Amino acid sequence: MSDRPVIVVGAGGHGQVVAEALQAAGRLVLGFVDPGLPAGAEIAGLPVLGDDAWLSPDGGYELANGLGGTGAAAGQGRRRAVQAGLEAAGFRIAEVRHPSAVVSAHADIGPGVQLLARCVVQTGARIGAGAIVNTGAIVEHGCRVGPFSHCATGAILCGDVTVGEDAHIGAGAVIRQGVALEDGVVVGAGAVVLGPGTGPGVLVGVPARRRGQG
Repeated sequence: MSDRPVIVVGAGGHGQVVAEALQAAGRLVLGFVDPGLPAGAEIAGLPVLGDDAWLSPDGGYELANGLGGTGAAAGQGRRRAVQAGLEAAGFRIAEVRHPSAVVSAHADIGPGVQLLARCVVQTGARIGAGAIVNTGAIVEHGCRVGPFSHCATGAILCGDVTVGEDAHIGAGAVIRQGVALEDGVVVGAGAVVLGPGTGPGVLVGVPARRRGQG
């Protein structure tokens, strides 16, 4: 893991969690950039440095994506678009790994992934670029989590689950072993998914059904 200092893009709740995870891992966090806050404000003990115009790709620091998943595919797309723009401008995106995260040495962790406090990623799992495995989420053996997908707080992916790109697995949701979910799917908080999805949409309930179905 890099030892460069880090600036967090976005000072909302997720950005603050990201900053604290970086600090817990021993990284120096310089502060936040956020166009919605005045420069000089203090958030979670760190300064707001300014908006995106403050940043320079030659500044000797990395950036962390502080935009969280919103529970909608549009929110995941925004995270991806912001990060893609930063990378195109020459910025390096930091991996975030809280020291309490349990991550198998045989898991494949993509660039810019965020592994937050007490999450678990088991052997053979693959976490795609820019994805979030949030606080206490569990990604079991052999799972595939696509780029910029979000496994929210306490979500459980049983073994060999596949989650496509830009998906959102809500807080406390459970995905049964071997289930495959498509790009852009949203699984509501607390849902239990027992079978495959049928394309982008919202799955809710126990057992989970597409919103609007019986």
